[in-house]
Amino acid sequence: MFRYVRFFNTRFYSIKHATKDTVKYTATVNLPKTRFPSRLSATKRTELERTLVETTFAKAYNYQFEHNKEPQYILHDGPPYANGDLHMGHAVNKILKDITIRHQIMKGRKVHYKPGWDCHGLPIELKALASTGKKTGTDDPIVVRQKSRQFAMDAIGRQKEEFRSWGILSNWHDNDGLYYTFNPDFICNQLHLFQKLYEKGLVYRDLKPVYWSPSSKTALAEAELEYDNNFISPSVYVRFPLDKLPQSLQVEDSRNVYALIWTTTPWTLPSNQAICFNCNLKYSLLKFKSSDDLYLVASNLVEDFVKTSNIECEIKGNIEGTDLDGCTYKHPLYPEQSSLPFFNATHVQDSKGTGLVHTAPAHGPDDFLVCLDKKVAVKSLVDEEGLYNKNAPIYLQGKSVLKEGNSIVMEHLKNDIVYADKLTHSYPLDWRTKEPIILRASEQWFINTSLLKDKAVKEIENVKIYPRVNADASKSTLTKQVIKRPYWCISRQRSWGVPIPVFYDKNTGKVICDKDILNHVCNMVSKEGNIDFWWSKSVAELLPKSLLKNFNVEFDDVVKGLDIFDIWFDSGSTWSRVLKDKQIADLYLEGYDQFTGWFQSSLLTSVAARNCAPYKSIFVHGFTVDEKGHKMSKSLGNVISPKDITKKYGVDALRWWVASHGTQHMAITVSDKLLQQAAESLAKIRLTLRYLNGVIGTRGDKNKAVADLKELKFLNQYLLSKLVDFEKEVNSLYESHEYNRAVAHIQNFVANQISAIYVHLIKDRLYCGTREEIERVGSTLEQCYFILNKTLWPIAPFLVEESWSYYDTNTHFHQQSFVCDDKWKNVSSEKIVDTALEVKRLLNQKADSSKPSWFMAVTIKCGNDRIFNLLQHLHTEVVDADDTNTELCEILQVQSVKLLKTNNLNMDFDVEVQEIKESTLCPRCRRYAVPSESDICQRCSNVLKNQK
Repeated sequence: MFRYVRFFNTRFYSIKHATKDTVKYTATVNLPKTRFPSRLSATKRTELERTLVETTFAKAYNYQFEHNKEPQYILHDGPPYANGDLHMGHAVNKILKDITIRHQIMKGRKVHYKPGWDCHGLPIELKALASTGKKTGTDDPIVVRQKSRQFAMDAIGRQKEEFRSWGILSNWHDNDGLYYTFNPDFICNQLHLFQKLYEKGLVYRDLKPVYWSPSSKTALAEAELEYDNNFISPSVYVRFPLDKLPQSLQVEDSRNVYALIWTTTPWTLPSNQAICFNCNLKYSLLKFKSSDDLYLVASNLVEDFVKTSNIECEIKGNIEGTDLDGCTYKHPLYPEQSSLPFFNATHVQDSKGTGLVHTAPAHGPDDFLVCLDKKVAVKSLVDEEGLYNKNAPIYLQGKSVLKEGNSIVMEHLKNDIVYADKLTHSYPLDWRTKEPIILRASEQWFINTSLLKDKAVKEIENVKIYPRVNADASKSTLTKQVIKRPYWCISRQRSWGVPIPVFYDKNTGKVICDKDILNHVCNMVSKEGNIDFWWSKSVAELLPKSLLKNFNVEFDDVVKGLDIFDIWFDSGSTWSRVLKDKQIADLYLEGYDQFTGWFQSSLLTSVAARNCAPYKSIFVHGFTVDEKGHKMSKSLGNVISPKDITKKYGVDALRWWVASHGTQHMAITVSDKLLQQAAESLAKIRLTLRYLNGVIGTRGDKNKAVADLKELKFLNQYLLSKLVDFEKEVNSLYESHEYNRAVAHIQNFVANQISAIYVHLIKDRLYCGTREEIERVGSTLEQCYFILNKTLWPIAPFLVEESWSYYDTNTHFHQQSFVCDDKWKNVSSEKIVDTALEVKRLLNQKADSSKPSWFMAVTIKCGNDRIFNLLQHLHTEVVDADDTNTELCEILQVQSVKLLKTNNLNMDFDVEVQEIKESTLCPRCRRYAVPSESDICQRCSNVLKNQK
């Protein structure tokens, strides 16, 4: 009887004998042997991972830097926040980066990768403040800075060790191989960059409206906002009485004419300083049924107003937008004050509202720019806590604009509110406190992006974007973000950060800043080891009088600034510290949110300082979500920790999941199901590597160099040829950062070309063949082992290094260099074997699958000359005779083959199957038919003679 045997990914049939004679052949069969285990327990896997991290991977980065060739491949690391433990987003980001640099190392490139940390900013300061019990950092900045620094250092320590545990290659043990934005060298570099931009006229101080967080008491960048799509605001139509009418408008003296405006921020109405119109629009004069008053509304918005308010009205006339030029009105909250102007402005459109825009330059960028052009001084009525200040009407002073502000203003305007309702819409929140923000004019430092935009946009045109499927949309997004940015506020009003090292004349507000002062500050930073002294020392201690010689100011009138740099300026300047000698990074790799953050801030600072982009290409990845598509958060209870994953499945499974899913979609699903699939895929590949380890033995066992291709059998030529294509395709997929496709291609090659085809078909030759056959199979599979490990190493380095340790105990895999020989590419051999495999597929359909194929005699009838000629290469005996010892028999896994031509030209080929009855198979090889169970076949007899 026959028993079915599965050996790793292969299978064969053997005969179970009752006689003792069969036992003697076991030792003569060349079964693969290796100590490489088929699986590891969780404990042993953890021990192995720890050992590889501390030994092999700890040296791998420096090894490649010393041995690989120039030019360097530079991947500049976007610094994560040093504000807590790592999450799955960190895993996606850092592992994608590591896959990228490992691929470059396998290519023989010298890789430059210096991980860094963003150590300042509101997230860290808020956590430090929580431990002090204080609400702001201004009460005791030194205490806050000390606690913030310690918090950041603790977080960095934990994050660094976990990054290392994932196998991320870098010079982790040398501080020169890492960067931190709170280190003295980084701070001094950043200050010099600021000074350079200041001298070029690209940095200035001004009063402008910025995103302001009353809850954090600081300006915020757009990237520090998140949006509440269900925020409820008032929706109010308010009238402003005109006191100078358009000349084209004739009305009775008894009638009042009002400009009708619409706003969702009534709290800004006390700061109204103008009404904007668009001279290209037409305006209608409406009369409400309930009164004789007249209201100006853009003609195209009349219908929308009536529908919204349900106010019956009729049109009494129309005017051109140009007619409003020179008109004035009275502010209903300040009727005793002077008249206010109408200004023409292109931002006014007839898509919503009334076509007349309430303009408060303290609370809107468009409003500000219009009033700046018209030389209207900004009226600022709101302080840093979001409260009305002493310049506001007395009934508003001390009141919160976001709380009672709207209702109080509306109460005082009740006679002039034409219609009021509620509006649910998207509104910006402070990303840390989750509280609403406002637009508020304040004295801030700005980078003049208008001088940089044109060059920045040209630089973006030359930047490659990955994944390629989203390249056009991604490039368009980055371009639009740069174009629409009116200015960049780079100052913040907190304690934890790099101070903007300037002084002011307290009487005039004049800025006191030059290179000598900055150099003096940097010398102090180097001496003190940090820049805390900016808060603890007086002006006299910070600024020698001799440094004021270039400024017409009395020393006693000098005060120091207390603003700090926006953290996006911190991180946006990292290229100037990490990239030396005008280097440009080959790649920036971050999440898609960085189009409004690091991608943009790095671009603008680099263009400003050296007139070029800091990167040649950008790789954008998405964010992790749970299996229901929900963003992971502690409040939802759906957070999956990378530590839990690596403990359960191993680091390589985490890396395999990242490679499989991290480059496909903007939403990267994390689930036990997907992680289990990753672990199972790796387990199958592990078995294939184990099989290859068993076949090829250890390095130096014997001469396994690939023989002359002409001397190799077609299956050997076929695998080597396919190996060339495999290496080129995977290399191409790595180059384009399509790691998910690289994973699929590797799995397909392992499952099909290696396991299902080559290994399955040559097992008889390998186990029972001649010494020459075994050696040539071994040499072929050794090349396959090299290239497979090469393609796997970027994604599953722990598995590869473990497997390699059983092949070569004297080296590590990262020290190797492998490449396919182009001479292996053999199209002819591929056509021959592929044709035989087509025949095998038809044979499998016709054969009785319950019986071993070695008991089958097959006749192949070919009506296609091309197919006949291809098959004949595998079946070289007399055409009309049976043959049991050809490669065609081996591929078809049958006892004998008869290859015939047929006159039926309508048929490419057909297969006839005949079962060989009353026969048995050789007790040693289980392939060739022999007269009795006590006999062995001629092939085995010759092999045994040569073994003696």
